Amino acid sequence: MNNRIWIKLLSILLGVFAWIYVNLVIPPEIRRNLTAEVEYRNIPEMVKISPQKHTVQVQIEGTRRDFILSNSSGRVQVNVDLYNVRPGQAQLPVRVTAAPGLSVVSVSPPQVHIEVIPLVQKKFDIKVEVQGIPAEGYLADEPRYTPEQVTLVGPERLISRVTSCVVEVNLDQIKNSISEQRAIKVLLEPGVSNENISVTPDKTSLDITVKQGYPTKTLQLAKPVFINRVPEGKKLENFKITPVSVVVTGPARLLNQINDLSFKPIDLSGIAQTASIPVKLELPERIKLFSTEMPVIEIELLDSKVGRTYDSLPFELKKTSNQYTSVSVSSYSIDVEGFLKDIALVRNAQLQMILDIEKMKPGSYTVNLSAPVGLPDNVSVLKIRPDKLNINISELADEPGKIATDAQIIPEKPASATATPDSDTAKPTGR
Repeated sequence: MNNRIWIKLLSILLGVFAWIYVNLVIPPEIRRNLTAEVEYRNIPEMVKISPQKHTVQVQIEGTRRDFILSNSSGRVQVNVDLYNVRPGQAQLPVRVTAAPGLSVVSVSPPQVHIEVIPLVQKKFDIKVEVQGIPAEGYLADEPRYTPEQVTLVGPERLISRVTSCVVEVNLDQIKNSISEQRAIKVLLEPGVSNENISVTPDKTSLDITVKQGYPTKTLQLAKPVFINRVPEGKKLENFKITPVSVVVTGPARLLNQINDLSFKPIDLSGIAQTASIPVKLELPERIKLFSTEMPVIEIELLDSKVGRTYDSLPFELKKTSNQYTSVSVSSYSIDVEGFLKDIALVRNAQLQMILDIEKMKPGSYTVNLSAPVGLPDNVSVLKIRPDKLNINISELADEPGKIATDAQIIPEKPASATATPDSDTAKPTGR
């Protein structure tokens, strides 16, 4: 039994010795194929090499001992020297260095095709894009962030199409402040990728303070609504609201629904002259005024002419005792226009017309009526009704045949004119 154990041990020792002798003392030459990544050396500044990685197939030769003693990751070093490279396409040789004891048999491919792309560098301002609003009863201060600029490096064709560099943050329903690092997002024109652009730094420190309270909003005042008319003798010339906007506060969801602010209608009937009137704002529910300056509306009124109609104004006939007359109408009406202060000077007595027929011969006459002379200077006549009348004159005499019967048209003269004995005309006069 013991002899068998010793025989087995001797056999193992002989096998180990034979392996060492064959592989280490007189090792045979062997070949192996390796896949190696190409290393770019002496890369010029501000350029990009495409493709970024290249691999080649390398066949190396050596003894088994050399392969065992060499590190598997360092058996070969494959590189391409870019020292004299220029922008554009290039075909460059591959250099392979083998570990001690190993030799390079072949490299496939022996050259690599690369593209040298020039890079540009440009600074951009960082913008914070805020989405959503805090929970009701909370408001957020303006974001603070550092740095405020970012440096982009990439091909000019891409850098020229960058639209902005943003940091996105969502404040929807939050109640707590934010203080953290946020990634910077590079936005380009539609359809353009930013994969080949490097960002330095790629993050910014963002701080947003969220506190209790309601946001504010500046609202323009709506156009005023006027009701009723201004007092007689006045007209609305102009109006002006100062200030034209106010600041209000309230829940954000309600503020977002308001674009302007109206106020109660202005009653013009109670305004007799130019005045400044406080505006009574109509604030929606839960919206409060934040401004300290209350708006007022300045209303400018000017005097305006008014019209008056005087009806049933009498005539007074000035005649002799032996004249008999008949007039087609017993009274007249007149429409006048002027400012109230002048209209107030008009009295009915000033509008009475006197028909002076003392020196007129018997006959029929048509008299054209004109403005009474008693009107104030700034009061103008719009219309007289009727604008003419007929007068028939006869004398109480023994010889009726002497009474004239022919009708005569009387030319218009100033109201103060009277007829002369030989003119056969008659005109009213005012008193």
